[in-house]
Amino acid sequence: MGEPYYLRNFQTVLSDVEGRYGDLLTPDEAARLAGFRELDPEARMLFVRLLTRKGPWIRRDALAYAEIGDLPGALGRLEAAGLCQTETGATPADLTALLRRDELAARLRAAGLPCPARASRDALADQLLASAPEAAGLPAVALRDRAWADLALLLFFGNREQGLADFVMADLGHVRYEAYPLDPAGRAFRTRAEVEALCSLEALRDALEAGEDLAGPTGALLAMEACPGLRAGRRHRRLLNEAGRAWERLGREEAALACYGRSGLPPARERVARIHLAAARWPEAAEAALAMARAPLDPGEARAARRILARLARHEPAAAAWLAAHPPPPAPAELRLTVPRHPSGLPEQAALAAAPDWRGWHTENVLWNALFGLAFWDVVFAPVPGAFFHPFQAGPADLRSPAFAEARRELLAARLERLSDPAEARRLILGALAAKRGTANPFVAWKALPDEVVAAALDTVPHGALLAVLGTMAPQPSAWRSGFPDLFLCREGQCMLWEVKGPGDTLRPEQERWLGIFAAAGVDARVVRVQYADGEDA
Repeated sequence: MGEPYYLRNFQTVLSDVEGRYGDLLTPDEAARLAGFRELDPEARMLFVRLLTRKGPWIRRDALAYAEIGDLPGALGRLEAAGLCQTETGATPADLTALLRRDELAARLRAAGLPCPARASRDALADQLLASAPEAAGLPAVALRDRAWADLALLLFFGNREQGLADFVMADLGHVRYEAYPLDPAGRAFRTRAEVEALCSLEALRDALEAGEDLAGPTGALLAMEACPGLRAGRRHRRLLNEAGRAWERLGREEAALACYGRSGLPPARERVARIHLAAARWPEAAEAALAMARAPLDPGEARAARRILARLARHEPAAAAWLAAHPPPPAPAELRLTVPRHPSGLPEQAALAAAPDWRGWHTENVLWNALFGLAFWDVVFAPVPGAFFHPFQAGPADLRSPAFAEARRELLAARLERLSDPAEARRLILGALAAKRGTANPFVAWKALPDEVVAAALDTVPHGALLAVLGTMAPQPSAWRSGFPDLFLCREGQCMLWEVKGPGDTLRPEQERWLGIFAAAGVDARVVRVQYADGEDA
């Protein structure tokens, strides 16, 4: 019998890491990777099995693998190699966490302790730990040294979110990835400092989420030098924003401003402006808002700057002057509907039912992102150096950074030129739809995308409007992925786009900007205010 799939997959990871990242491994880590291959097959199988189990401690009676004929022997050899440990290294709390409720109750009774019939499992566990911790023992095992294996997986995938399960999902056909060529020199990390920075940031993220000590993680984030690498750099700034928001909620504006000032990642500048605005520090608020207005980092900043400057206009002449020189776009058209409730309870479906003469779908972001992903399919998956370094990527590594457009500037321009021909645009989009269905793409949600919706859009959306969407997204596709109108309706060569709102609900900035873009391109795009016929708000 050949190697089982999970061992083969893990060894593929190790081989790739040794070849691609050998210079980033410490001597001990390199020795661990090499030493793993020296283990006998059953010990290697068991190590990978334990690596993929939820732990850290696992009951021995839960280990049953037909391909491992001598399980106790394999455990013993892993223990001798320093790769696992038995229950003698566990605390009573570790072992109690493995016991079922009935087992906890039996042990309490055996120790002569009360066991209330209605007590929860956690209550019984607490009682056992408090009164008879010695009764918690049971055969268990845990990996003793898995840091090298976790590092190998991080280096291979470039993130902590993916793992060996991605091999299985692809093998089973649950996920199909584009057949892009792997860059032999491509790496998620160029230096060991990038690896360490990302690991440090993940620990700080966990600390922030725990919420027990905000000052400690914040101090560490502020003390960190500029994080090397796109992934770590962006995560660093995102965590600074999260820390800033946490300090704002506590009313500690100085700490919040320090975090936002160090971050600069949207919405950091907006938060700075709003903090100064709330404190009536008009010059500081105007300075921050004008910086956004003059050079917005994303569309959200442009919208936020205008709103803040409007509030500052009567206090700061510079704010009033900017607004006078930059009049706002016209407000979106509105339609008010009084409709019966839909069985789904969704106001979007109730609005659709109010337009029986139109074919319509609740597409929101799905349709327009898909049109971009299909029209630019081979551009997204172009073999740009460093973009693809393992076979389980839904998109290029630089997708969320300015480097995406910079590295593909000529490709994007050439594709927009081809798309300017309506027949060519239709051919490209429908060709990708047919050839790539089911293949992972960061812009295409296949399960929510019927072919008929794409065909209806190509039949009824004015070509200029389609080009406006694609041309707007192309320079910063990740920044323009949200805010599309909820409903797409069409009939006889016409289309309408509706953003459905209940009474009192307001447009988000990204929704307003897309309604304006569609309206400017000649599409009937409007806000639909829905109220139910029984008088209650939608």
